[in-house]
Amino acid sequence: MVESGAGQEGLESHQERPLFIDARTLSDAATLEADVCIVGAGAAGITLACELAGADFRVLLVESGGLDAERQPRSLSGGESVGVPYFPLEATRMGGFGGTTRVWAGWCRPLDPIDFEQRPWVPCSGWPFNKSHLDSFYARAHPYVEVGPYVYEPDAWHTPEARPLPLAEGEIVHAIFHVSPPTDFGRVHRSRIRGAPNVRTLLHANAVELRVDDSQTAVTRLVIRTLSGKGCEVAARTFVLAAGGIENARLLLLSRGTSEAGLANAHDAVGRYFMEHVFVDAGSFFPADPYVDLGFYFPRSMTPGGSPRVAARSAVRGVFAVAEAKLREERLLNAAMFFRPRYEAHDAFSSRGVTSALEIWERLRGRGLVVRPLAQLANVLTDLDQVGIALWRKAFARSGPIERLRVRAYVESPPNRESRVTLVRDTDVLGKNRVRLDWRLSGREIPSMRRALELLDGALRAGGQGRLELDLDGGPHGPRSLTGGKHHMGTTRMHRDPRLGVVDPDCRVHGVKNLFAAGSSVFPTAGYTNPTLTIVALAIRLADHLKSVIRQGPSPLT
Repeated sequence: MVESGAGQEGLESHQERPLFIDARTLSDAATLEADVCIVGAGAAGITLACELAGADFRVLLVESGGLDAERQPRSLSGGESVGVPYFPLEATRMGGFGGTTRVWAGWCRPLDPIDFEQRPWVPCSGWPFNKSHLDSFYARAHPYVEVGPYVYEPDAWHTPEARPLPLAEGEIVHAIFHVSPPTDFGRVHRSRIRGAPNVRTLLHANAVELRVDDSQTAVTRLVIRTLSGKGCEVAARTFVLAAGGIENARLLLLSRGTSEAGLANAHDAVGRYFMEHVFVDAGSFFPADPYVDLGFYFPRSMTPGGSPRVAARSAVRGVFAVAEAKLREERLLNAAMFFRPRYEAHDAFSSRGVTSALEIWERLRGRGLVVRPLAQLANVLTDLDQVGIALWRKAFARSGPIERLRVRAYVESPPNRESRVTLVRDTDVLGKNRVRLDWRLSGREIPSMRRALELLDGALRAGGQGRLELDLDGGPHGPRSLTGGKHHMGTTRMHRDPRLGVVDPDCRVHGVKNLFAAGSSVFPTAGYTNPTLTIVALAIRLADHLKSVIRQGPSPLT
């Protein structure tokens, strides 16, 4: 698979063959061969590699970073943002084995059945299959994220000590999230990949271009560059893009060997339909009974039926959602609402200094991405009084009567062709054009969110549980607290029609017979649900398809 003399990172090997290869140690212009080449070792790429482990064909997993967390040039993951105000792009994604699963929050839930439908009030909506088609893959995804059984009925997850609030029926319902430890895929699943004789991982290998054959219908080579200046290529029968919602589109746009528009972009669909979840700190809940039990709405380790899970690293929690019938009746976007921890029920947690302090703390724990650290530190130092209040509340305000709780709401952002990722003239240290993100909203997100909150307020009041006070005032883009979830979706969306999507229902890139895409870039719509569980489920589904296709195809490379 690899030229003789290829180096390896660390001491990991199998029968004297390198398992984790450092691209910086390869001779310049080396060619590596595989049957399947997977670009990106995050949730999608590692799941694919695990599912293909032990197969009778060779797999090469290509990753831009190393095995362990390390600093990379900001230009590799940075870019411009010109639409709705957004995080610095380098703060939303992470290189290295495991990718952004090193820093994700762990919230897991399948998309709702309505999210797969073609809804008349949501332009460009609809998946090429329904939720029931994905259910078995969702169930297989649960062990990858280290959560409990594939059970999401709220009645299975409450106990006499942690019960959902009784609500007026018909408009607001409860929904369950499983909460992963959260799983670092690069750490938890490394041994499975290391133990697979047919899987190799190429580290410190930055994908810069896909090259196609004379017919322009098949990829023949992946071109790789290292930060040390070396170059190599991968020849494979099948290629899979699993580099994330921005990088999947970027690599197609960078592959301009046959067209300046990029590979598979005859209909100008690559990079379009970028979606994000819209999050807002929407206001506060004032309970009628300050001693009300709200344990159902916060993470608890338990099994279906209420028994505690011994030594469990995962948990479940409840949220509020709009009933499907109400979504249809009022033509709303899908939305959910949840309570923030009780210690956050203070205005200090909205201050810039506290936000920066929390980001720095998460980075010190190895669970966050801090960019512009000096600016973050300055925020803390100029807001020390609020930081002090927040620290005191986090340490001591965890019990006693509940006067109020902050409410956070989030809503899907429907597909929008003008919301997109493009390339700019500026280049990174590898000579690759950097990206420009133009995230655009449809104008329906905040009205749908406001209506969802009004419905929740009405249900709480009708049930005698309390009331909401909303805070949705803001500027041209929406409430002051509006932000994204760092969920990049839709840029190589799935659609049967190549004019409206980049990949077909099998996640194969339209017009390129041996190129596939994995990850949230293929989502046609996003629902309100965090994307990781669906990413893993789709990767398992794609792995099953690849096994079938490759075994039916011509003999492997020799």
